[in-house]
Amino acid sequence: MNAEVRVNAVFSDHMVLQREATIPVWGTGLDGMVVKLQFHGKQTEAVVANGCWRADLPAEKAGGPYELIIEAGNQLIVFRDVLIGDVWLAGGQSNMQWSLAQTDHAQAEIVDSHIPDFRFYDVPRVSYEDGIVHSPSWKVCTPEHAGAFSAVAYYFAKGIITELGIPIGIIGCNWGGTSIACWVSEQVLTHDDDLRIYADEYNEQIENFDWDVFAAKEAHYKEQIAEYDRRFAAGLREKELGDFPAAPMNPHYFLRPFGLYSTMLLTVVPFALKGVLFYQGESDAHRPLIYDKLLTAMISHWRTIWHHSMLPFLFVQLPAFGNGGNANGKEWPLLRESQLIVTEQVPYTGMVVALDCGDLEDIHPTNKKPVGERLALLALERVYEQPVESSGPVYKDYLIDHNKIILHFDHTGNGLEARGNQLIGFEIADETNEYVSAQAVIEGATVEVWSDQIVNPLAVRYGWANYTEANLVNSFGLPAGPFRTKREERQ
Repeated sequence: MNAEVRVNAVFSDHMVLQREATIPVWGTGLDGMVVKLQFHGKQTEAVVANGCWRADLPAEKAGGPYELIIEAGNQLIVFRDVLIGDVWLAGGQSNMQWSLAQTDHAQAEIVDSHIPDFRFYDVPRVSYEDGIVHSPSWKVCTPEHAGAFSAVAYYFAKGIITELGIPIGIIGCNWGGTSIACWVSEQVLTHDDDLRIYADEYNEQIENFDWDVFAAKEAHYKEQIAEYDRRFAAGLREKELGDFPAAPMNPHYFLRPFGLYSTMLLTVVPFALKGVLFYQGESDAHRPLIYDKLLTAMISHWRTIWHHSMLPFLFVQLPAFGNGGNANGKEWPLLRESQLIVTEQVPYTGMVVALDCGDLEDIHPTNKKPVGERLALLALERVYEQPVESSGPVYKDYLIDHNKIILHFDHTGNGLEARGNQLIGFEIADETNEYVSAQAVIEGATVEVWSDQIVNPLAVRYGWANYTEANLVNSFGLPAGPFRTKREERQ
């Protein structure tokens, strides 16, 4: 189609536009063309300059369906069944991408997924500008389409619609295996002494890059994949199975830093949003002590490009995972702590604890329903200001009583509880900083922790392992996240 004027691909039939905010509509065309827009009885226009145009529609209340009519010369473009509601971008890696069809009890949920006020748009996963024209579109939530939606986003949207009765649009912008470094500009990484390691490593890998040499490396990589698949089919797991082979880096690889920022994220900027949902961290767990800086930089960057300094960011703390046979490792608890630090330091952010939604052997736990529902609770409380409790117990402070440490918590509801018969997951240490497994009992809104091996306790930590079955919850059944009374190793 050699149209003189094009509208950005994010606009289509069945879309949801953001309520109570200016609505940007944009595209490309021939310089000098006048583009006229009509929507819900209101009109605006723009003139194409330097091949681009943008028109801003005035804010609207929730409602619909409406038609968006665009005229330019002899062209007439009509988008039908357009709703006004709240639009959330669902970003991250595979656990956000994970489809509803791949989750627990999927078929029963999909059969009952007639939610006409929920619409989903998946940004095409494009690793480099290959010239291919993609034609994505918004999908109405029906049994025909729901199975392909992000499961976390699905349960989030369902929860918001159930409670507030407003249309919800989800823009899925995610790709499995990606680091945050994939989703920010090169400048974000190179202008920070700690974060530039992502850019430096990539630049070193592609220095003097040769496509012929790469072809040989790629052939070897495919052989490694085949061998990995054979070991997996033979029943080998964890250390016997080994790590999934790493693909050779190249300038078109989707895992390269600052690539998907251009080829995916920027394709939907500045589409008006209510907020961002984010589930990521697994691919950055090898650098847990700078993850708080990395996530903070991304949040600031996205708020800048959207021109929305208070854009809400709600994210998922990593669940329990054995990390390839390293269940007792400390990489993931350190990254979870970095995620917690972001909520303490960056305004208009929130985090849901998913420690109890993990899997010892599978980095892709299939129990996504609680994760999406907890994100909905978080949004209801923090963004929509509804009178709900969205948080599990949050460590507040402690006092030492002889050989015990007494922990105090916020967000306890009507009291603390142990999910199961006995409270587990606590460790205690003295001046040696050597932690040992501890006994713990609940006393109202406090937890008393001790060990016969520790006479003069100084510190406690909870859920401090890659995989843990720590089970402290509040009266609402929401879990406590891992914590330490002393944050060592962060200097």
